[in-house]
This record gives sequence, C-alpha cells and structure tokens, in this order.
Amino acid sequence: MIAHAGHILKIRFVLQPFSFVFLIEGEDMYQMILETRDTEEASYLWHFEKQRALLPAFLKELDRQLDIIRNQGRHVFITSAPENFNRVVHDYSNEQKGFITWKYMLEERLI
Repeated sequence: MIAHAGHILKIRFVLQPFSFVFLIEGEDMYQMILETRDTEEASYLWHFEKQRALLPAFLKELDRQLDIIRNQGRHVFITSAPENFNRVVHDYSNEQKGFITWKYMLEERLI
C-alpha cells in the first residue's frame, strides 16, 4: 500500500504548477513523489537512502531540482535528470484502467 510517511515529513506544496510533494517509506529506500494537480503530466519520483540523517541534505537538493523544473521547465529537467530520478507518465486513454495502470507502475518503481 502506498502511504505518505507523515510521521517523518509533512506533505509539501509547490505553487507553480500546483503540486504535492510527499514521502514514501520503502523497505530499502525513501521515495519523494511530486504529483501535480489538474494537469496530465507525470508522477515524478526521487529515490534516496533510507537514513533520516541524510533527509535534510536530500530535501535541499530536491528543492534545487524543483527550482529547475519551475524556472526552466520540465523538459530541461528531464533531459538532464539525476540517476535517482524516475517518472510515471499518466495515461488517460482508458479512463476505467488509467488509475489502476498508474498505481501499478508507481508501485513497481518503489524500492
């Protein structure tokens, strides 16, 4: 089950485009997920070591990467994305299966 690890980090918000950034605690890694609202973009995932002591440094780096997305655009970011980055493209071609497909692809990438 995918659930935000609110006991570790509160949900963060990005204003442009309006998005949620939340933490998933996997078995081996932490994952930060950027999910936009009201856009047909993709879910963006960053994986990093599951060590709370490293969380502040990772969040600082994530903020830098979110600034690139905000200021230069998603395409610029994706063409030079870091190794710990992945994305799940939203496919709305089949409304009944779109969410199920997205959830499966997201869970498949969680470590």
